[in-house]
Amino acid sequence: KLERSRLTDFYSMRIHMPDGGKVPLQSVANIDFGPGFSTITRTDGQRRIAVSAEVDSKQANSQEIFTDLGSGFFRDLQSQYPGLHISLQGEKKNMRDSFASLKVTFPLAVIGIFVIIATIFRSYIQPLVILVTVPFGIIGAIVGHLVFGYTLSMMSMFGMVALTGVVVNDAIVLIERINENLAEGMNFFEAIKQGGQRRFRAILLTSFSTVGGLAPLIMETDMQAKFLIPMALSLAAGVTFATALTLVLIPSLLAIVNDLRRTVVRIRTGAWPTREEVEPAAGRRENILYKPAILATSEIEK
Repeated sequence: KLERSRLTDFYSMRIHMPDGGKVPLQSVANIDFGPGFSTITRTDGQRRIAVSAEVDSKQANSQEIFTDLGSGFFRDLQSQYPGLHISLQGEKKNMRDSFASLKVTFPLAVIGIFVIIATIFRSYIQPLVILVTVPFGIIGAIVGHLVFGYTLSMMSMFGMVALTGVVVNDAIVLIERINENLAEGMNFFEAIKQGGQRRFRAILLTSFSTVGGLAPLIMETDMQAKFLIPMALSLAAGVTFATALTLVLIPSLLAIVNDLRRTVVRIRTGAWPTREEVEPAAGRRENILYKPAILATSEIEK
């Protein structure tokens, strides 16, 4: 150890020869200088090297870099060195952990929304109709990323989870008005028509105000706010897309559900009921618990 502490001593370090003699290292070896490892880290006896880098978000996207590395460079490296094992840490590991948690939290959020809506509407079918807007909102969020040139990131996923609770609002407002029309004795298709007309302005104003509030953040160029743009974009694009479909999709689905209900009654009884007879909301006219809500809504509208 003392012979390796100084360079001059290292040159004259004694080397044991096969015949038992000792000679200086410099006489039996050519000594050159070159770069080397300051430390060698091992895991389970295997050498481990950590490579880290910072991504300039103005020039590149970390998700695109991970995708390119995984599909090209890493594959070639592992084919060249068969025993090589690559483990992605840092931001990639955080994304994996977040995706794993979303697999649990997102279904729970949807179930929670379904339970709340089912309790309010006292129906299992109408909450399902309302939740149909959620996939279309997610599609709108994806389209928004493509239009603005952003790739899906973890913040985009968080925005889509938040979007789940936002896009259902327009459908809830519309179906609530249709149910009130049916409870007042209105014809089924007239109830849908009047519901769309009376809630059209409220739905558009709600959606426009949401998108308008998120627009400054989407257009922000400051680096501190840059990482929030994908989340805001998911919300704004999803709300816009879902709103445009709500006014067309929800009435159509309600008509389809009404046809299915009439068909079930026809199979059971042998006679076709009217469209109003199979609607639960139409039977609430005599329900004293439902009347105050109708009266309160009517007074507000007046």
